[in-house]
Amino acid sequence: MRVDLSLLIDTTTIEADGGALDCSLVPWDSASFGFPVAQVTRVELADGAQPNALLQAFDAWCADHDVRLVSCRLDHTQLRESMALEGHGFRFVELVYEPRLDSFEGVAAPRHVIQIANAAQGDVDAIEEIAYEAFSTGRFLLDRRLAPELSKRRYAAWVRTSLASPRQTVLKAETDGDLVGFFIVEHRSDESVYWHLTAIAPRWQGQRIGLSVWQTMLLRHRAEGATFVGTTISGHNLPAMNLYARLGFSFSSAKMTFHRLQESKG
Repeated sequence: MRVDLSLLIDTTTIEADGGALDCSLVPWDSASFGFPVAQVTRVELADGAQPNALLQAFDAWCADHDVRLVSCRLDHTQLRESMALEGHGFRFVELVYEPRLDSFEGVAAPRHVIQIANAAQGDVDAIEEIAYEAFSTGRFLLDRRLAPELSKRRYAAWVRTSLASPRQTVLKAETDGDLVGFFIVEHRSDESVYWHLTAIAPRWQGQRIGLSVWQTMLLRHRAEGATFVGTTISGHNLPAMNLYARLGFSFSSAKMTFHRLQESKG
């Protein structure tokens, strides 16, 4: 039995001189990349706060864990915090958006017949292959300082980890028995559904089947009684942005993604 790695996160809160941040190691990314990876999930600087002491304390935490890569997302309005990060070695990578569908009434019937089912252990290799090849706009792929292989391995590992997770479900999409894509979904306590990872197999891309897959998924969630569906997409992924707009999703405020990459001192 596998452990849900998302349950292993131990968050550290650092406070200094009117500022605060939350950070943690990311075990699944560390396992995929082969070196310690961390995330900053909150940065707050009060008016007049000086970030130096806060970020120096964060540096000490990173050194204690030999962290090589840090990822951070901030709301697009947090310019004070973003400038502090950029002055401390972080680099802007992308904007991400969080589209949300609150009403299923406008979802049209799909043109293609798509079957959605829970993925089984025997499906893992084929789904991992899709995850390895399908993505081109993920934040780790956009960061040119990182080898593309790292991001590809990360997406593939995500499938296998989610299949064993009690909180996430891997769903496969097929047409006439042929695997065309997959969704990693989470049903939340407010009866909403969150799509963690979605993909169409490369050989099916550009054949106008993606719309049918997404429509079929939304109709499935409507039948399940979902209150709304949400996800996160990169602002670099224009086809996905257009797809979600066509399906009736609304777009809330953007978030800025930053990375800091440094060589190991070991």
